[in-house]
Amino acid sequence: MKKTVSNALVGIAGVHYVAAELSRRGLIALPTIRNTAGYDIIVVTPDGKKHANIQVKTSQKSVKYWPTPPSKMVRAEPDDYYVLVRWVESEKKFEGFMLKGSEARAGVRGVEAEQRKRVRDGTRKKMFPCVRVDSSWEKLGNRWRRRWETWNL
Repeated sequence: MKKTVSNALVGIAGVHYVAAELSRRGLIALPTIRNTAGYDIIVVTPDGKKHANIQVKTSQKSVKYWPTPPSKMVRAEPDDYYVLVRWVESEKKFEGFMLKGSEARAGVRGVEAEQRKRVRDGTRKKMFPCVRVDSSWEKLGNRWRRRWETWNL
């Protein structure tokens, strides 16, 4: 029997994975208290001169989209980032994608525009704001994957 893990625990696992990886890169990664609006991790250089705010979205499956707030609520200041994390069962590890806040907002806006049209056409019942990383976004997905693999402040 396969045991299911709650979404809250999956989210916590993603936050700790991101914090651990950033710490491994020599940064100070401070997870926030659960339910802190907008940010899961505050990242600072050891000298305190640079920082970034990170929102982590995690899935325990190899999904192609991550639920987000509506685009107007996506944080998009220069120091804001989103890290999308998904579990790759065949590799037994997380895969990450890092987007600037402005890229996340633009991605959500694009999905919202597509969905709005489908709601009007009657082929969709309601809106579901999200960021996608699928074949139609392959070039961006590769860029976001490389950014996650190499990003440092």
